[in-house]
Amino acid sequence: MVGVFTRRGAVVSIIKNIRQLKGATVLAERTEKCDDLAFSKFNLVYGFNGSGKSTLSRVFSTLQNSARHQHLPEDCTFKVEMTDGKVYSCPDQLAGLEKRVCVFNQDFIEENLRWREGTVNAVFTLSAEQGAAVAELTKLELDKPGIFQRIGAAEKVQVARQKAFALYKRDRARSISELLRQTGRKYEAGQLAEDYSSLAYDKKSVLSQDELDSARATCERVDAPEKLEPVAFPVAEIIASIKASIELGSKTVGSVAVEGLDEHPTMVPWVKSGYDYHLNHDLSSCLFCGGDISVERLKQLGAAFDEKVSAFISRLKTENISVGKVIETLKLAVASLPPAERVALQFRGQFAEAEARLKAEAETASSLLVRAADVLRIRDAAPMSPVAAELPDDSLIDAIGVKLVAAVNDLNAVCDEHNKVSDAFNSHQEEARLAIRKHFLADGSATYKSLERDQSEAEVATEEARQTFANLEADIVGLKAKVQQHAPSADKINELVKAYLGHGELAVVPVEKGYELHRHGKLAKGTPSEGEKTAIALCYFLTTLEADGRKQKDLIVVVDDPISSLDTKAMHYACGVILGRLNKVAQLFVLTHNQHCMNEIKKAWKGLARSAPPIARLLFIDVKLPVGETRRQASIVEMPTLLRELDSEYQFAVQKVLHFEAAGEGHFDYVLMMPNMMRRVLEIFLAFRLPRAGNLKDKLKDIGEAHPELDKVRLVALERLVQVESHSDSLDDLTGHSAMTVEESRDANAALINLMKEVDPPHLVALRKYCNPA
Repeated sequence: MVGVFTRRGAVVSIIKNIRQLKGATVLAERTEKCDDLAFSKFNLVYGFNGSGKSTLSRVFSTLQNSARHQHLPEDCTFKVEMTDGKVYSCPDQLAGLEKRVCVFNQDFIEENLRWREGTVNAVFTLSAEQGAAVAELTKLELDKPGIFQRIGAAEKVQVARQKAFALYKRDRARSISELLRQTGRKYEAGQLAEDYSSLAYDKKSVLSQDELDSARATCERVDAPEKLEPVAFPVAEIIASIKASIELGSKTVGSVAVEGLDEHPTMVPWVKSGYDYHLNHDLSSCLFCGGDISVERLKQLGAAFDEKVSAFISRLKTENISVGKVIETLKLAVASLPPAERVALQFRGQFAEAEARLKAEAETASSLLVRAADVLRIRDAAPMSPVAAELPDDSLIDAIGVKLVAAVNDLNAVCDEHNKVSDAFNSHQEEARLAIRKHFLADGSATYKSLERDQSEAEVATEEARQTFANLEADIVGLKAKVQQHAPSADKINELVKAYLGHGELAVVPVEKGYELHRHGKLAKGTPSEGEKTAIALCYFLTTLEADGRKQKDLIVVVDDPISSLDTKAMHYACGVILGRLNKVAQLFVLTHNQHCMNEIKKAWKGLARSAPPIARLLFIDVKLPVGETRRQASIVEMPTLLRELDSEYQFAVQKVLHFEAAGEGHFDYVLMMPNMMRRVLEIFLAFRLPRAGNLKDKLKDIGEAHPELDKVRLVALERLVQVESHSDSLDDLTGHSAMTVEESRDANAALINLMKEVDPPHLVALRKYCNPA
């Protein structure tokens, strides 16, 4: 089936399936994988009280009102599929069926009929005298769903863009917050938005990775970095030692005219030391060989070691010692350079470069010092023999000194910057944090502005769509005020009510804003009877189907429990009205818990359900307590055969009793309804066996006396059943929690089957065969 054909051959789409359903109280969740409900033109849905019929009717009311019904849970969602493939979704894709879906349920009665005040909402019809206005109103009403859908589409885009913008701001703010490391406060999306509106930034605000790492390191610190001591290198001493080596190595001081020393020049310093010692101590013999030192020898040595030679040899010794100290001082200075990890991260790159230059210059100076030390050591060993120094000239040595001084100054400059940061750490840290914020503002500016612009455009589009819809509704209200009239509907309501009740005592009378309920020509006092309420409410509903120019052939009508405590005649008439007055609608749903009403509707539609193709569906709301669950679940299924084919609930109830027996000690999905089921079976069985007046307790006593073979303990279990379920006289309410425990229910079930077996074995055998639990 793809729809319902009208007289002119046009196809009217009808509800095909509830594709998805979630959060609808007792109604079980439905997904795409569930069986298709395959609703038809006529649909009878039978279910006991508490099985979810009211909830189902509110799902349909949601389609009628284009908004989730106020009595549905806030998390209730569903998708309804039409025969033309269109899908209506709750909560955000509902527009389109407002003029077509009409729901009669308790909510409808409460919204439109105020029994205590004796007032009823108006039912408007369109005046035929205002043809042009009616045509314009019809056109606007047809435009309304499409414009309403534009709001939904615009809102969907707006929400998506708002989410995208919010997500970007949140993620961006989280990244910034992780770098800022602000104790006790977070940098969040709101702060990012405020920064974009208040902070100045440009392309220069974007930091390099090294700069960003440096700023991050500054923000991470809890305390100020430790200050660095200035670096000191013995530059002057280095230059002096090298130059002294060049000077002394090549200097000529004459020759020493002492026999034997010319062949042994390295002995000159030793002989000089011996001469000075002997002279200073006035010794006349040699301490080494013991021989006498003649005056002539002393004169000869004194002439050799004059003041000039003595001074030269003394300086050699001094410079030789000095150059060694300078070498050690230079090594210590290099080793004492501050480690890089002590330097603030933002200066480590500069520090590494300056340190490398300084070490290179120090290495050059050190190599020259080593060569100078070698020259001095050799010349000191043979003072009278010049040594080729092979060292640079003075200008090159001075240049090396200049470079070394510059390298020391460069490194100290970096240390000074580091120390400034240490001295003003708090302000420097805030500057680093500000730099990070500006970096992210500049780096993400294009994306931020694009998302902000997209959101703004979506908000404007949504507001424009809403305003367009508001203008349309205002035009519709204005046209309705011009063409609507409610007085003619009163006559239709009264005509239906009179035929329904069989008398004309009650009538609705038009007043300015609706109707008043009159009895015998006067404003009705007191609340009408339940039967009168049902009659008036149903007739009023039928009249609303033609309100505002609607056509029955387009309507999807849902009637939830139209029968109350009416007598048999009224019940038949009510069913007749529903069947007769609503047979031309595009689609009809009748939801009822009343078995007599169900039977009347079933008789009319059973043949239609078997036609090819079927144009009616007989359905049942099956309530179970699945294993492992704590809440009941109601599902729409094919009406069980015993309910569909028989007018009595007896066989259906017996079938459940036999199923319960077959389940044994295991789980039984229908355990909650079993006390009521068993009581109805017992009641009908005893009514058949003891066809007289009397309560069940008395009949149990009589049956026990007539059949002494019955187990007295099991009769007690049945008496307990009768006491607990004394309120139930039908299967209308099977889903409430009984006071009987599961164990008591099993005992009562076994006792009931035993009673039927002992009292009427053939009857039980026939029931087992007809109601086969398999």
